[in-house]
Amino acid sequence: MSNGIDASELTEFGRHIALAAVHANVKIAKSVKKGAQNVKESVQEDLARSSNSALQRISIGYDMGSIGTQIYADISPREGGASALANIAFFGTAKGGGTHQFYEHAEAEVPVLADYVADAGVEAIGEVIGL
Repeated sequence: MSNGIDASELTEFGRHIALAAVHANVKIAKSVKKGAQNVKESVQEDLARSSNSALQRISIGYDMGSIGTQIYADISPREGGASALANIAFFGTAKGGGTHQFYEHAEAEVPVLADYVADAGVEAIGEVIGL
């Protein structure tokens, strides 16, 4: 009578873990994209309330990317046009400005995003191991 584990069981377990990681990465990327979209929309809504019509036209966008296992979204004003005024809108000058929020919208999204990412990981692992 053997209490050992068959090598094929370990191989199968390894396949399940690798598949869970792939599923988790896809779900996490979707979560990061949703978070980036939420931040973009919040910043644009903030700018739309500006009393300065030029600031209302600042365009915000995001680019998704990954480095190794990290998945990220780079949220920023788009180049050109009224977007050149973004520094004044968010940071101001010696004469004023800086009345619109940028980082604050992202900070508000972090706890929501963290929950989405955690749920995505748990869900992906559950799907692969049959929970």
